[in-house]
Amino acid sequence: RSMIYWKVWGSKMGDFTGMEELLQDFLLEASDLLSDVDSKLMDLEKSPDDRALLNVIFRGFHTIKGGAGFLNAHELVTLCHLTENLFDKLRNGELQLTPNLMDVIMAATGEVRLMFNDLQKNTQPQSAPANILAALEAALKGEQLAAPAKAVAATPGLSAPPATLRIPKLLPSTL
Repeated sequence: RSMIYWKVWGSKMGDFTGMEELLQDFLLEASDLLSDVDSKLMDLEKSPDDRALLNVIFRGFHTIKGGAGFLNAHELVTLCHLTENLFDKLRNGELQLTPNLMDVIMAATGEVRLMFNDLQKNTQPQSAPANILAALEAALKGEQLAAPAKAVAATPGLSAPPATLRIPKLLPSTL
């Protein structure tokens, strides 16, 4: 463990030299977790008060956040932390899931996937769009979220306006 700790904390931010195996392990596990979260989100739309689903989704974001922290992927940690806190409030009955909140959650989940794309290219992820972060923070404060914009992104499952989304570049392996 101390060797991994030194490799992670001893490296410069954005430099994954010596951590390639750790990064690949994280991406494999985190991608599986995110796929499970995606599936559970679809189920949650049908059963918004299902505590078991809320707990599974919470744990998914919590685990991804922890791994991202080891990689010093601060932007991914920030996004997962906000989303995790939101699910903590949902599972504890402090917030209620609404269609507008679900749209924000889906947009945040899409951003996590884009951040994974950055990590696959050995680069630190860009920050999530400010409006997604602001919507998560507003929801955590219990503020009413605005109705979703009429312009819908081309990405299935995301209803955020196209201006809020980053378009991932194709990786050589996906050509």
